[in-house]
Amino acid sequence: MDIKLVKKLIDDLKDNLGDALLMSDISSFKVGSSVASHNANPKTAALVNKFSKYLIEMINKAGVGDSCSYYACEVEGGIMMYVLFSGDYCWSIMVDSNQVTNGLMLVGVLPDCMKDLKKAVDTD
Repeated sequence: MDIKLVKKLIDDLKDNLGDALLMSDISSFKVGSSVASHNANPKTAALVNKFSKYLIEMINKAGVGDSCSYYACEVEGGIMMYVLFSGDYCWSIMVDSNQVTNGLMLVGVLPDCMKDLKKAVDTD
């Protein structure tokens, strides 16, 4: 993983989303801990990592597909959380949905984030 690129990805996301970005964390499934983050709570990051790993395992066991590239969930209080996957890494992004729409995230933000995460991971 290219750590400099990962930190730049989070900085770019902060610049693009401004106050709408509540939290961002890129973590490793192997280690179970954060590689780089913004406003991340270590316990929350570890829980998202563990749940995401479990979700991918269940999708694979169900025979629905070979992998999952992302999932999204609405959290109480107008918060949306998106979790992207690439290799052994996941990137969780939490935003204030009153400031940025789900449509903008799905079409305008997340595709670039997924492409950039893959680029950072492929340097392993």
